[in-house]
Amino acid sequence: MSQTAPDNPRPGGKRSSLRIANLVAAIRFLFPFGSKDERVDSRRSDLDIVSFIVPIGFIIGLLWVVTFRFTWWLYGEFATLRVIPSLFVILLECLISGPFLALGLARTIHILTADRPHIPQSDRLMPLSPVGTLVLCLTILTEFSLILTIQKGEGWWPAVDDWRSHFNFMYPRPLFRPLLLAPIWGRWGILLAASIGKTARNADAETTSLNQGMSPGRLLKHAIIPFCLTAIYCSRSRNYLTGVLIGMLVFGATYLIAVAMARRGGGQSRQSLYAAGQIAQLAFLAIYRACWRLIDA
Repeated sequence: MSQTAPDNPRPGGKRSSLRIANLVAAIRFLFPFGSKDERVDSRRSDLDIVSFIVPIGFIIGLLWVVTFRFTWWLYGEFATLRVIPSLFVILLECLISGPFLALGLARTIHILTADRPHIPQSDRLMPLSPVGTLVLCLTILTEFSLILTIQKGEGWWPAVDDWRSHFNFMYPRPLFRPLLLAPIWGRWGILLAASIGKTARNADAETTSLNQGMSPGRLLKHAIIPFCLTAIYCSRSRNYLTGVLIGMLVFGATYLIAVAMARRGGGQSRQSLYAAGQIAQLAFLAIYRACWRLIDA
């Protein structure tokens, strides 16, 4: 006796398809090979890309570490400075999601420094002014300098009698820790900005979905990875608060700038979210470098 197939697909299949659609939307939002069409599509209003932003940042951080380690082995260093490895990390960043962050900051500054902020219909295609070009160059130069001056350090791992010593294999060398953490903070900065203020009137589908999907609870949930990893990697046996301090300073700097951009720009656009991500990434590298004496004390 034959059985007819159910008219409706199983709920699990729908959830799986939706997760794939959300992942694709997150990739389109963060990477340069995404869609060039930024018009809001009502058919995509149910997408939720929030959950994938920080994990993608973690993957980018791993790519930073692998690239730096391989080029350091290949080219070595010059007078204790790892110039070529740092340059390759910047090149990698400019080839993947980095150009969106840097250009987002440059375009946002270009828009907001005008006497009357002009909100274009598609700010992603907007040419840069001299001010924006200067900001773009300084952003890349600053990031390169901060990566170049990361110290090797002796590092700290939990002692054998400490229960945490079972996880010592998860502690990278001190030189690689900020390379892993910076992209995570940068992508979390996007979520922080998305939770502040309203959505700009020229926002595209992914930006609208991201802003509508954010809440204080979700922001705190996705802060677990950057805050916990920073607290673990920047602490020592008698210094447990350095990582927490670094995380709070990064949060404060990114929050204040995101508020200012939202107020002056009439809400959060795709470019202001990218700008907040770039600010968070640079802020972490700068604050980590400034706190190095506490980390390696």
